[in-house]
Amino acid sequence: MKKEEYITFVNNNYNGSAKELILKQIDLFYDDKEEIPYHKYEIGEEVILNKGTYLHGISGELDNFTWIVNNGFIGNDFTNQSVNNKIKSSIGMWNIQQDMSLLDYIKLYSGFTITYTIGRGPGSKEISDLIPYHQFDSYTEKLNNREDVWMYWGDQTKEVRFLPSLVADKRQIAFILNMDSDYAKKLTYADVWNCDLDSETLKYFLDYRYYDKFLEERHNRNASTTDRETAIIFGLPARLIEGVFVGRKIENNQEALTYIKEQLPNCYICNLDGKVIVGNK
Repeated sequence: MKKEEYITFVNNNYNGSAKELILKQIDLFYDDKEEIPYHKYEIGEEVILNKGTYLHGISGELDNFTWIVNNGFIGNDFTNQSVNNKIKSSIGMWNIQQDMSLLDYIKLYSGFTITYTIGRGPGSKEISDLIPYHQFDSYTEKLNNREDVWMYWGDQTKEVRFLPSLVADKRQIAFILNMDSDYAKKLTYADVWNCDLDSETLKYFLDYRYYDKFLEERHNRNASTTDRETAIIFGLPARLIEGVFVGRKIENNQEALTYIKEQLPNCYICNLDGKVIVGNK
């Protein structure tokens, strides 16, 4: 769809402050005046993720990749795709919470989410933590030896379902988006998780069965809910992509790597070791 078609769709399906917010976001999406910064890497260098960097994984392989390169990251509700998401009319991103290496991030989310209770019964408190890859046993041993911990349980991290990881091959491609520019920061205001958005506006962006729970969660986010998620209303342009992060299958497919580089010549490609395998210097 073209910009005018998206505007028509929004005018026909949204009202009030929600409509105004989406229309403003569409204008920003198509504003290509500002130059976007890129990190430059040579083959073998370690990728560093700045705080605020976004990552977005895709299902499939090069079919979805090509669509995003040509159209940008756009919420399913605007592309006629029937997907029953709890958060609607937006595109989900993983938001890096502190400066760190890509490898450290991969190890962290390839691990486990554990929740434990301090105390028992009324007045007990739940705490959630991310346990890095292969550190589950040592972490739970510490919990078992604590007198104040009553019980604990764990879950797969959500990133394992949506990004290339050390424990699953289901996802093979993720995009790394540079969000350092003033332009990018304007786009990030329209985040469903933004606590400045009023509850009435949010009704357009949440499944009604999740609405009340979400209003509570967004003010009390933790490693379980999760505190790394961002949902940008309407979407983000492809020109924010600075790198492509691939799983082992794509890493060992030279034809696929060549195709990715042809489609995004200014971007680097990196692997599960957090290292650049195709540079952009």
